[in-house]
Amino acid sequence: MGLIVDTLGHLLENEAAYGEKIQAGLRFLRDTDFAGQAAGRHEVDENMFYFINEYETKDAGECFWEAHRVNLDLHYILEGTERIGYAAIEQLAVKEEYSAEKDAVFFTGALESAVTAGPGALVVCYPQDGHMTGIEAGRKEAVRKVVLKIKL
Repeated sequence: MGLIVDTLGHLLENEAAYGEKIQAGLRFLRDTDFAGQAAGRHEVDENMFYFINEYETKDAGECFWEAHRVNLDLHYILEGTERIGYAAIEQLAVKEEYSAEKDAVFFTGALESAVTAGPGALVVCYPQDGHMTGIEAGRKEAVRKVVLKIKL
């Protein structure tokens, strides 16, 4: 599989097309009220945790590429709009080797492809998907989103 870009509603309508863990993640996002939850890490169970991220978008030159090996990323936009860059990790150069503690490897590379994600959008990043988040979509904007991490 590769990067998936859609809305939570559409993905839920077709959830049978996805594995059991992603289906559980989609239902979790649907059933959880994130309003009023503090920014930072929140535990769900042994297979899932999430971050509430709040930031202002910026120029792509100030953002960074990353990918993960242990967890899938489900980026669910609550407020604001951002662009999320994507590239196969083979197209990027390793900047910082994999850290098991962070479950991340960081890359450098040109931004050639990006999607625009606004409220309700969901972007699923697999281990082979290098992704760059927080890119401004025409102007700087405050973004609040959930990044649900699902253990593979």
